[in-house]
Order: sequence, then structure tokens, then C-alpha cells
Amino acid sequence: MKLFLSVLLNCIVMIALSACNMQTAVPAIDTPGPIPATNTAVVNTEIPALPPLSITLGETNDPQGITLDRGGDVDTQAVSIGTPAQSARSSGNGQVISSGDTTPDSYIQFNVDDERLFGGAPTAHVRVEVDYFDQGTDSFNLQYDAVPFGASDGKFAGGGSWIKTNTNTFKTASFNVCDANFANRDNGADFRISDNADGAEIIRAVRVVELTGGDAKVNVDDFGANPFDEQPDSEAIQSVMDSACSGDTIVFTSPESDPAYRGYLIDRTIFLTGISAKHDLTFTSFDPNDHALLQATADLKGFVVRLFARSRFSNAGDIDNIDFGNIDVNGGRNVRQCLGSDQNINGVDDNWGSWLPECTQAGDPWCSPGNIGMDGAMDNSDVSQNFVDNPSRWTIGIAVHDLVNSDAECGTALAFGSAGGSIHNVTIDTAGDHVHVAGCALTDDDGDAGGWSDGITLFGPAHSVTDNTIINPSDVGIVYFGGKDAFIANNSILVEAGNYGAFAGIALHPWTFGDVSGVKIVGNQVTSEGDTRCGGLHTGINLGPHMWGGACVGSATGAVYGNSGSCSNDPTQSEVAACTTGNCQLWAYLPTSGTLTIRDNVVSGANINYLIEGFDNIGEFIDENNISQTPQVSDWQAAKTGCNGVTWGALDKVAHHPLLAGYADLRIHCER
Repeated sequence: MKLFLSVLLNCIVMIALSACNMQTAVPAIDTPGPIPATNTAVVNTEIPALPPLSITLGETNDPQGITLDRGGDVDTQAVSIGTPAQSARSSGNGQVISSGDTTPDSYIQFNVDDERLFGGAPTAHVRVEVDYFDQGTDSFNLQYDAVPFGASDGKFAGGGSWIKTNTNTFKTASFNVCDANFANRDNGADFRISDNADGAEIIRAVRVVELTGGDAKVNVDDFGANPFDEQPDSEAIQSVMDSACSGDTIVFTSPESDPAYRGYLIDRTIFLTGISAKHDLTFTSFDPNDHALLQATADLKGFVVRLFARSRFSNAGDIDNIDFGNIDVNGGRNVRQCLGSDQNINGVDDNWGSWLPECTQAGDPWCSPGNIGMDGAMDNSDVSQNFVDNPSRWTIGIAVHDLVNSDAECGTALAFGSAGGSIHNVTIDTAGDHVHVAGCALTDDDGDAGGWSDGITLFGPAHSVTDNTIINPSDVGIVYFGGKDAFIANNSILVEAGNYGAFAGIALHPWTFGDVSGVKIVGNQVTSEGDTRCGGLHTGINLGPHMWGGACVGSATGAVYGNSGSCSNDPTQSEVAACTTGNCQLWAYLPTSGTLTIRDNVVSGANINYLIEGFDNIGEFIDENNISQTPQVSDWQAAKTGCNGVTWGALDKVAHHPLLAGYADLRIHCER
């Protein structure tokens, strides 16, 4: 559990909108930006509506339909660089480049001839090619005037980030832009390159070329992926994701009972949205009833699949309506390791990390060797969780469904953070390793006794988690770190016979969003068949964060509730309010008008039905028809020795902070 509490302390940095349609032409480009691949799709031979537009930069610029701006924060200076030396222009990197003003300069800004391209006509589908000098390992990003969509006005839309590799040569970065408005709305310009104030950018030329229209439904095999050979497929698949546009459907080949089918071999995390925020993408198999397989290799660092790469853009609030279903994922638990020889999760002899420069702090759970990471944008400062009126701050409408997600090494099998999403009919089969007692045989024979993993790690409001089966999680089957109006129903969590062990079937631990009003946990089945010494389940359903270090945090976000300014073994419930200081003792908060429902759940073979500690229930707590069958005493040390010598039995329902009618009043965790 402790491994995943660190998720809550990581700020996910995310980006602005870039909407598109899948193109058949893929540019030749350099890693670690979008990855080159061979595209065997039919080439569109129609005469382009948009003649090529370009500008060559230097002491004297050569504009061919594109002009360079100056003044304000977009002044540049001529440089000569490279071998042989070539003329180019450099950004200011936050310093003033003299041109009659004192504004620090960080952008290189361009205007496209309005008579050739204006207001998305004659095309909104273009590629912006940037010839840059690859000096340093800093980054730059494209910002552009996009066609307005939904709540976004399209100004200064994010076209993606590019990371340099210090080869000291000129290279080309290519950005597919599928919603180019180019109506002079970005400070009077159409697009600009930001040096991000982490190093000056030296640009030799910029081109804008038309992207020919392609199918909205594209098979990754057309870009070089092959699920029938022994070669890794990540680069080819990522090239599809990088060039995909909003509205596209990405298709993976089904096995069709072919014995030669190996699945797509994933040796580098697949980032579904490529280099920019996208919406209305669908990922599926050619035959939805015959699932394609994404198979982690021993070389894979980090997750098999992630929604986006945090190093590529900075605000994922415009990622919306992503559908990932009918594709199975295997995390390679038999060939990957959570902890290396040093017994730390840091990339040394283990599979923590990323192929992009995203993992700089050892232990960062973003980089754990998990399976599916669908964590999007969340407004952790909004105590009201109002994603409806603030859609740009939230990723909305992610759906994961109808798939088998198996053999997660550690981290989590499915991370899911956003708003208004759904997880339906997903089978999670074995995640991590949690053998309770030293000397008991591990279920994953790689020596990682601490490689724990949740089945589903959930954040944010208004999610629906229904009809899923979670087999052998090693931490919590479904752990919910807070949010309003979630519906967690008709799920089955099973710990199988043997040394498989976990903490809880379902746990509501509001470390990210404190208000849990409207949450319904109904009709779930939690079953433990595990060995009562080496494995088994500590508790069926757990509510409240106080069990873990008293839920004392030193840097509370604005969306949590608790006792501000202090931490205590026995905090005062009447003082619970929205946290106003960095230091706060968190509670699950149910306001007067709120309702929390836990109904019709069945727990079989576990110690107790509930453990409750840290629940401010001034609203209505509905606790009805929850059944504990064939209870057995947990091997958890706190159950055997109790807190301060007070123990509880297999049928006891235990609550402390607050006291609840029908519950034994016991402090249930002695970690404090």
C-alpha cells in the first residue's frame, strides 16, 4: 500500500488541445520525438490544395508564404552554427534580445500568408516541420491557432513537445496539426515555437505542408507492426499514435486462431495520444470478439500502455473521450522485475523507468512496471470537483472495457484518474506479489517480496466501475483515492488458494479528493481462498485514510478535507473542513447533504466486512445488507495483537474516528 500512496504526492503536469484525423503520410523524424515507421497505406496522389509554405532563417530571412514576427517576447537573433557553419536564428531563452523593447524573449513566432491558408481553409490538416540545431537536452514545443472545439477557443493550442538529444547537428522535428485554424489569433500570429526557458532554440527553417486525407480507421500493421514475428512493435505503433488525429480509430490485428500469433511485443511504453492532446480516439481489435494482445517484453521500462507522456505536453485537460477496449494486455510479470539487486525501484536491474525523459526521481509510481495507465488531468485544487464547468482542467470520458489485463509486475494493473470515466467488463488476472510472512514461497519467483500492486487504482469524480473481475491483486482489488458520485458495482475480487495475499478487496481512501458524497459501493463480491498464514485477505471493505500514518500530510492539496495545521492520534471530528494549510490530517468527508451507500456486498473468507477509521459522516451513511460469509481470522499482525493489546474477532465490524452503532470501537492500526 505504501508504494501507491506516493502516487498521491506526484503532481501530474499536463497540456493544451491538438485535435486531428489519421494521416497516411508519416514524416521521417528523429527520436525521442515521434518515431519513424514505414507506412504501406495507399498514397493519395491528388494535387494538394495547399502549396508548400516555408521560411529559411538567418541574417537575412527568405519567406515563402511564412513570415517571422519580432517585438515583445518573440525577438530572435541571427547565429551561425554547425559544421559547416549555417545561418539560423536563435530564441532568447528568457533573456532580452535587443530590438527596442525590454521584454524577455522566449518564442519564435510565425505568420502564414492569409491568402494561402486562413481559418482552416483550404485545409486544416497540415504538418509543421522545424529544422533545428540539436544542441543540449532541453525541449521546445509548438503552440498554434487551432479550430475552436467544445469549451476550447483554440488559441495557443499545444502541438506537442520535442526533446533534444545533443548530437550537435541539424535535425527536423515534425508536428502533425489536424485542426489548423491559422486566423492570426495568437498575438496576431498563426503559430510559434516556445523554448520553454530551459535552453535557447536555434531554428534554420520552418515549413508548413498539407497532410493528405487518410482513413479514419487505421491498422497499426500498415505502419510496420507485426504480431506474428519476434521483433518489437513499439516504434511502429507509436508512429501511429504520434500521427493520429481526433476521431480516428486505431485497429490491432486479431489472432484468428493462428498458432503463429505472438501478439504485439512492447519494449517501450505506448503513449496513446502521441505528442499532443487528442479527443474521441478509439483503440480496438480488428475483430472485437477476438482480442489482439499487447505483450510486455523483458526490456520494457514502465507501463505497457499510458494515456499520454507527461514529458511531451503539459496540460492533458483537452484529452477527452478515449475508448480502449477489446485489446488484451500482458505485463510480463514472469520476465520483469519491480525491485533490482539493490531492492529499490529505480531502474537498476529492474523495469522501472521510461524511454522518454520522464523518470528522474527513483520510486516515482508513474514509471513503475505496471500495465495500463489511464491517468489524465485532474484539478486537485478544486474542492467541489466541478469538472462540468471546468472541462479544460479535467480529462473526461475515458473508457476501458472488455479486455483481459494480466500479469502486472508492480505499480498497478490499471491506473485510472480523471472524471466521468468508465471501467467495464475488465478481467485483471494477477498483479504484483504480496506473500504475508517471511519464509513463505513467493507467487512470483523473482525475489520481489515488496512488489505490491493494486488491481484498479482510481481517482476522481463520477466514474463507473462495473462488472469487472479482479483475481489476485496484491494490495487492493479496487482502491479509490477519492471523488464524488462514483458507482462501484457488481465487481468480483478474488484471492485464490495458495500464498496469494492482499490487504483489501475494496478500499475508499480519499487522499486526493476528500468529498465522497454520492459514492455507491453496491453488489460487489469479495472472496478470499488464500492461505491464512502466507496469503489471504486482511479485510473485505475499508473506508477512511487514518489507517496509514494517521493520514497526516505536509502538503495538502485544495481538494481534500481534514484537520488543518495539526495531526493527532485522536483528532477532533468537529474540526474537519477543507484543508487550508500544507499540514493536514485527512478524512473521508461526507457533507450534511451528501449520501454514501455501501449496500448488498458479500465478503467471504475475509476477516471482517469493514474497517473504518477517518470518516467524517455528518451526511447520510447507508450501510445495508452487507454480508460476511465464512469469516476467517486474518494473518494481519494488527488483527492478532490488536492496537494497545485490544484485538477483534473474525465477525467484528470495527470503526474508530468515528464511533458507529453496531461497530466495535477499536483503533485498528498501530502504525501511528
